[in-house]
Amino acid sequence: MRAEVIHTSVRRGLDGGTGFAVAARTGGMPRVLVESVSALSGLTEAWSGASDWDRTLRATRAVSMPAGVQWVASVIRPSGMDHTGRGNRLAHHRVLDADEVERCDPAQLLCDHERWMASFSGEPRELDVPAPLPGAQATSGAANAWKSAFGDAGVAAEMLERAFQSGVGAWIVLPAGVDRLQLLREMVALLPPANRWKRGWSTRPLRPSADPVPVICVVDEREPEVQKAPVNAAWMLRPRSGEAPRASEALLRRAREGAEPAAPKPVEPLRAATVSWAPPARLEAAAPGHASRGGSPDVMSVADASQETNPIRVELEVPLRRGSSIFWRVMKTVLWLGVAVMLCAVALWLFRGQGT
Repeated sequence: MRAEVIHTSVRRGLDGGTGFAVAARTGGMPRVLVESVSALSGLTEAWSGASDWDRTLRATRAVSMPAGVQWVASVIRPSGMDHTGRGNRLAHHRVLDADEVERCDPAQLLCDHERWMASFSGEPRELDVPAPLPGAQATSGAANAWKSAFGDAGVAAEMLERAFQSGVGAWIVLPAGVDRLQLLREMVALLPPANRWKRGWSTRPLRPSADPVPVICVVDEREPEVQKAPVNAAWMLRPRSGEAPRASEALLRRAREGAEPAAPKPVEPLRAATVSWAPPARLEAAAPGHASRGGSPDVMSVADASQETNPIRVELEVPLRRGSSIFWRVMKTVLWLGVAVMLCAVALWLFRGQGT
C-alpha cells in the first residue's frame, strides 16, 4: 500500500500519547505498519558544529510485515523546538507499494527535496493516500563526483562491490565536507534498475543488524558512531585516493565512462507504393483555376497561380502513348520505307523473270 507517516513531538498524538508520536498518517493504515514505521524515526546526535543538513538522515529501509517485506523511504531532520522548549525532530516516512519499488530509483527519491516535509503545524490528522511516485530518470552513469573527490570514478565501483559483499550492511566512510547525497546517487546509478532495491541506503550511520535487507550507509568521517566503531570492522569501508580501484571491468568502465550508448534502431527503407493507373478514355477541357495540361502531356500544372495552394507532387510511371511519341513516329517511317523497298525488290524480281 502507499502511505505516509509524520512522526514528531506533539501535545497529543493522533493515536494517543504525547511527546514524540504520530502527528499524521494516511487513513486506514494497519496499526502494526504504523508502529513499525514509527520505530524508524530516531535521529542520533551528530558531531559538534554539524549543520542541519549534515544531521539530516535520508534512508530507504525494509521492515518485516506479516504479508512480507515493506519498503519505507524516510527523511528525518532537526525541527527547531517543540511545545516544551526542547529540541525537536521531524520524521517523514513514505511507505512504497510494489509498483513504486519496481519503477523508482531509491537515491533519486531521497534527493527529491520538494517531496519531503520540512515542518509540521496544526492539529494531528489523517492524510489522503499519496499520489504514485514518478519513475526513475535516466542518468549517464558516470561517477563524476567520485572522480572529483578521489581522482578516479572507479572508486565508486569498488566501494559498491565491496559493500554488496557484506551480508549485514556496510558503512562507506567519506572525507569531511563531500556531498554524500550526490555520491550516493552516483553509486546507486551504477546498478541495473532491478538491483537498486536489493540494499537499503542511508546518508548517516545505521547500525548493521539482522534487518530483512542490509543497508549501505555513506557517512561522514566525523560521525560519533564512526569514531566509536572498530577501525578494522569488515563493514567499515574507507575509499582511498591514489590507489587503483579493484572491481569488475564492466562496472569500472560504467563508473568512468557512463552508460553505454543505446544502439540506434535500424530504419526500414521506404518502400514505393504500388499504384494502378490507366489513361482515361477522353479528357475533359480544363476549367479556369483547375489543373490543365501544358507543355509535356504527362505533367500536371496549376493554371491559376493567384490562388494560394499547397501543391503536392505526385510522380507516376505513365505508359507511353504510341500516337504522340516521336519514337513511334520514327519507327512508323522506317517501317513504311522497309515495306516500299521490299515491294520494289519483288517487282524487280518479277520483271526479270518475265524477260527470261
